[in-house]
Amino acid sequence: MKRAWITPFITGCCFTMLSAFSHAAQTVNVSGAVQRPGDLAWQPGARLLNASIGAAVADDAWYQGAALLRKSAMRDQRKLKRGILFDLQSAIVNARAVASPETMALLASWQQRVQDMPVTGRVFAELNPLKQYLTEFNPLLEPDDQIIYPRRPSNVRVMGAVQQDCVLDFVPARDPADYVAECALHDAANREYLYLVQPDGKVQSIGIAYWNAEDAWIAVGAVLYVPFEPAFFGPSSGEFNKEMATWLATQYQLTGGYSE
Repeated sequence: MKRAWITPFITGCCFTMLSAFSHAAQTVNVSGAVQRPGDLAWQPGARLLNASIGAAVADDAWYQGAALLRKSAMRDQRKLKRGILFDLQSAIVNARAVASPETMALLASWQQRVQDMPVTGRVFAELNPLKQYLTEFNPLLEPDDQIIYPRRPSNVRVMGAVQQDCVLDFVPARDPADYVAECALHDAANREYLYLVQPDGKVQSIGIAYWNAEDAWIAVGAVLYVPFEPAFFGPSSGEFNKEMATWLATQYQLTGGYSE
């Protein structure tokens, strides 16, 4: 099975684009920092490594920020998006009840922002071709999978309950609270913790107050999501910020390295 993917490149023939396949053909698309972008013929048993070899991932590709987009993941992500939009609408009503127009405006802006964000189907995967030689990092591909390899950015983004997004220069070993300190927080911000969204899509909660401060390694291209005070979200107060961070992890373009 692997030979069916690799042989065309050994013999010097490039994979053709989708237009060259019959309409019944199933494909996997690889784009970005690769030498042979386009559609690869999917076959049962094909794995991530087959796509990496077929597309010839470039030496300057940024593996950690690469994205595997999968149609089978979209249903759950649509549900997540609908839930977040509902919670934001409820929070706007609660903010109106306590006469907080600035908070209402911020929540409304996030409601529109989430509405405009696509359901990507991004799932976590190891996209370093060298690691894919190990079976545990080389899962099966699904038809219509998309893999995008960006190039390395140079920044970290702070967003959420802030006056506006801050795109800051990445500094190795810098504390997360130091990045947040450079960004003007909104009155509706919870200042005790934040969510770290690593460029590979992993999410973790980090304490940043004096009493719960935690050390955390931040990768270039990461997103720091400043949570909202839970009081605005009623019954959803315990889950909203976590769900928002999870949603942002699907928005791979936020991590940088992608052309916008």
